[in-house]
Amino acid sequence: MKKLENYSTAWGAVELPVIVLEHTGDGYRPVYENSAAAALCDASGGCLMDCIPEEIRTRLLGDGPCPAEGELPFFCLLAGGAYSLVPFSWDGCRVCMLHEVTAYYNENQRILNEAIMANKAKTSFLSEMSHDIRTPMGAIIGMTDIALMQEDIPARVKECLNKIKVASGHMMSLLNEVLDMSRIESGRILLQEEDVDLADLLHEVLTVIRPQADAGGLHFSLKLEQMAEERLRGDSVRLRQIFINLLSNAVKFTPEGGGIDMILSVVPTGEPNRVMMNLRVRDNGIGMSQEFLQRIFMAFEREEKSTTSKIQGTGLGMAITKNLVELMGGTITVESQLHEGSCFTVEIPFTASPDLEERHRQALAGKRLLLFDDNPGQTQLICSMLDRLGIAADVAADAESAVELLNDMSFSDEEYFALLTVEKVKGVEMLLFLPQVRQRMGADFPILLLSENDWSQMEYVYTRAGVDAFIPLPLFRTRLSAGLYAFTDEAKRAVQEAGNGQRWNFRGKRILLAEDNEINREIAIELLGMANLQIETVENGREAVDRFAETSPDYYDMILMDIQMPVMNGLEATRAIRALDCADAQDIPIVAMTANAFVEDVRNSLDAGMNAHIAKPLDMNQVYSTLDFFLGRGGR
Repeated sequence: MKKLENYSTAWGAVELPVIVLEHTGDGYRPVYENSAAAALCDASGGCLMDCIPEEIRTRLLGDGPCPAEGELPFFCLLAGGAYSLVPFSWDGCRVCMLHEVTAYYNENQRILNEAIMANKAKTSFLSEMSHDIRTPMGAIIGMTDIALMQEDIPARVKECLNKIKVASGHMMSLLNEVLDMSRIESGRILLQEEDVDLADLLHEVLTVIRPQADAGGLHFSLKLEQMAEERLRGDSVRLRQIFINLLSNAVKFTPEGGGIDMILSVVPTGEPNRVMMNLRVRDNGIGMSQEFLQRIFMAFEREEKSTTSKIQGTGLGMAITKNLVELMGGTITVESQLHEGSCFTVEIPFTASPDLEERHRQALAGKRLLLFDDNPGQTQLICSMLDRLGIAADVAADAESAVELLNDMSFSDEEYFALLTVEKVKGVEMLLFLPQVRQRMGADFPILLLSENDWSQMEYVYTRAGVDAFIPLPLFRTRLSAGLYAFTDEAKRAVQEAGNGQRWNFRGKRILLAEDNEINREIAIELLGMANLQIETVENGREAVDRFAETSPDYYDMILMDIQMPVMNGLEATRAIRALDCADAQDIPIVAMTANAFVEDVRNSLDAGMNAHIAKPLDMNQVYSTLDFFLGRGGR
């Protein structure tokens, strides 16, 4: 009783609800509530401590230290109001005081609800914008694909078309970046894992970055260090976004005459099939102050000074990059000194993808070639790659040695499979030397050129000098094996069997194409027709359901379904087809072919009953591969 009197004396007159807890040996128990707490208790029903949410109650009654300020949830809902709980120690007991913050809570809830509604509106807008922008982009990329499939394209035109295709792909990745902004801001980006070929990825990145560096009068260099694996499992779009964000940033903030170094390595981690990718982007540009370095990865942050005031940007690039790197389980750091430059370092762990070189190795094993290169370090790297492919190599560092080795081989029982040469060898005029090799070895002897330069600017001269193929530097093993494999008998037979370059043949297969956009229908009919498919079209989901229902079983072999269509969208149409009482309604492959390209869009397609999802603009290799998977090899 004495204790209760003390508690009442200390806390009875306090206007705020107060609960006193005594220690019991293995925790705390409530022993006193003042009148304000009792009134709140009556409104809630039962003991006030019992009305407090279990998560908070467990912390208050536990035997651990008294929760400090900020350790408990800020809001506790009781009797129709919101309260903030403040626990503290007092005279060997634990006291919990409740402050009413209902008005503050309601205002915050109102602001939160408005933000949620605004975010939903933005997401809806971005989704609609995604579809509307992808439609003309699909036309650009689709028509480019059709042009590339024509015969006898002039080499320069083909090179331009390929660059349009790469640039269009980059434009789509930039579009995705903008459309994903709400996901980036909320940390809800979903990664799409696939096999990533680093050689292809770097080629796409350099196609974008090198012209930017050249236009800015910058020296750009790429150095490959240890490459334990060249194919990784990851999100290629997001990985390319990381590379381009860092490199574009370096180009933007490096004055004319400066330099940018990109150093890439992939090293084993010690775990089976796991590697660590290390990317460094280093420049000698304007650098950053130590103060700004603390904010570089914050959204919308830009360092304001005279040297950057005319440089365009939103301040989102580095925030997005950091978000993506951490989402992949990696880290990003930066070192910088004002007026001296910056160096960004990215480390991301990956799982290695299955090796696809086995077919190349089998065809190339046991062959011998002549390597013409006077750079010892590069020669050693190339020879190690050739050895992994089962190819023996003789090395010539000057023209006299090269001619001698070619002559010696002519008098032996062996013969060289090819000549692999760099663009520049000290003391050799390559454009005079290579025609002599061609004349000596004959028209069928493969000559392959290794160079860092743009092949489109060299092709006319070097093909007339006798060069058959080009392999870009820095060298990837996958590019080397593919370049050499193209001259094997196996590769030549495959080309001959394909017939005029047509790799896919689905003769006798009939497809129903549901597409409301006239240009998209024209592109799809043209591209799919090249694979000898019979194509029937409808312009909305309702027509697709009706057309399928009125045909005999197995009349169609597949349905290609757009998602956003009038009358009935593709998801509704798919559900309707699956619900039909037709013999093949459950079995016919239905593939989404749509501009809705986010990961959640793929999930929605599959949940609706579709078998696969192809994003627009169309990647025809993906389209044909998907068709082949569902229609069988079909004379391929």
